[in-house]
Amino acid sequence: MKNKLIKRFLIIVAITVSLAMSAASAFAITNSTSVVSPFWQSDGSVYTFVAVSHSSLQAMNSQIGVVMSAIKTDGSSFGTTEFTVTNNSTSRVFIVATNHSTINNLTITAAGNLFIAGTTNLASGHLAVTPRATVPLDRAYGGIAARHRDITMLTFWGSVVIPGTNTGFAMEFIGDTHDSIFAADTNLQNVAGHNVMVGVN
Repeated sequence: MKNKLIKRFLIIVAITVSLAMSAASAFAITNSTSVVSPFWQSDGSVYTFVAVSHSSLQAMNSQIGVVMSAIKTDGSSFGTTEFTVTNNSTSRVFIVATNHSTINNLTITAAGNLFIAGTTNLASGHLAVTPRATVPLDRAYGGIAARHRDITMLTFWGSVVIPGTNTGFAMEFIGDTHDSIFAADTNLQNVAGHNVMVGVN
């Protein structure tokens, strides 16, 4: 019991230090079209898992391109992956050390699984998620409804996993559909006669 409490305390301290060191760079992206998570971690045993779901809301394009970058606490890149999330689907991203013994592309082979693999040493930092579309809030018309390639309309969730102990902790995502505030598109209201929710304020 004492060892578990010490381990949890050390993890909390590590998260706090990481957040303090990466806070400035974590929010240096456009908040109206981006999503961030303040902490990820990876080493020979610990890995980070992130899932991105497309809930097929009325205003969402059927395919939304995502660029996910794991940034280390020193500001350097651990790795980046680009992928497309299609309607009613979930893409899974594993942030792992190179040649991770249990989590790698040979042991996790299902479609929709992606990997950001970096150094074998302990690494941590923040995630910066940006759209592949150059203007994600522009409307792509499908019938009378507008469709947006806006990643803030996707749902992000994940955890830092410690497989040897079957423990870990949930990640927080800032800017996704869980905490975004949507505004009515008045231009579309004039065209189609109804409001459609777009972007974040």
